[in-house]
Amino acid sequence: MEPQQQDRAKSLTAQVLPVFMKRRYRTVAAVAILFLMLWMYHGFAQRSVVPLPSHQFGSQEKADGPALPLASPPPAPEPTSIPVEKPTAETHSHLEIPRKIWQIMLPRHTKGKKQTPDPKVLEDTPSWLIMNPDYEYKLVGEKGADEFVSQHFADKPAIVETYQGLQNLGMKSDLLRYLILDVEGGVYTDTDTIDIKPIDEWVPAHLKGKVGLIVGIEFDRRDGGPWAEIPHWLQFCQWTIAAAPGHPVFPKMVSHILEAVERYSSAYQVPVNKLNPTSFEVMNSTGPAAWTDVVFEQLQEYEPTLKELKDLSFMTEPKLYGDILVLSINGFGMGQRHSHSTNDGTIPKDALMKHLFRGSWRG
Repeated sequence: MEPQQQDRAKSLTAQVLPVFMKRRYRTVAAVAILFLMLWMYHGFAQRSVVPLPSHQFGSQEKADGPALPLASPPPAPEPTSIPVEKPTAETHSHLEIPRKIWQIMLPRHTKGKKQTPDPKVLEDTPSWLIMNPDYEYKLVGEKGADEFVSQHFADKPAIVETYQGLQNLGMKSDLLRYLILDVEGGVYTDTDTIDIKPIDEWVPAHLKGKVGLIVGIEFDRRDGGPWAEIPHWLQFCQWTIAAAPGHPVFPKMVSHILEAVERYSSAYQVPVNKLNPTSFEVMNSTGPAAWTDVVFEQLQEYEPTLKELKDLSFMTEPKLYGDILVLSINGFGMGQRHSHSTNDGTIPKDALMKHLFRGSWRG
């Protein structure tokens, strides 16, 4: 019996005992108290039994995924295993974005020699740790990335071969972030970013539990002219992405990348590991232009009234489409000299993080 149960039993006994202390009732009292103690112990013992959770070791089921039923005791037949469905556009919205922060630091190779990483690359990372003390943080390097891709996509050789073959750091890092978020979920952010608000505050209170993907705008043409390197009227950034694992946008994005890489390889008549893409090709195969195409396609599935990216222009507050939360320009894109982004030295109330544009992804 636990201490709390013992205290309850003693308290109740102390209340009953004086009533039966008279000599002529002592025998009856002893029997009654014994009966009472046995009854209470039996009742508490039954309520104290809590079945242990069932775990299937070796599976890739997430700790926060649906619980599997306990096996039925003999002589009942063995329980049939329940398949865990991968979230889709219809079933995904109940998932939460895990408390994980991911950053990637892949080394450059110059003339076959790996360059030593510069510690200054991570000088902005502390903001993410300080603002989100209860979050799990992971910096993914070359070895960890290779192991992650090989382990989680062993049944998809095209993904593994493409990732291993890509030599352009921008393309490689782009593909890796989508794969990580597809499997693990959480927040991916470039190393040249700073956090402004705790991630727990990124989703408005009335939308908690309804958001499976958070995307920000990096460019909004609004009523201005076109930009040479940006083919879209409005473009989503992918320097920071927050997502629940298994969001349907990621398999679509990965398929887009595989097709684009194969197309470039065929056009230049070189294997993947010999590709030397232009900046425009990087942006339109793995980068923000490609990401914008795929995300908007998913938005249109959720909201067919969206006909073109221009329909999202001039946003002044976050808006939910299906389970995708689209932020206004200041959400992930403050401090820029375009798109009506706040750039006067102040931090607007709708800013969640800031990109410092220190990285170089074209190598």
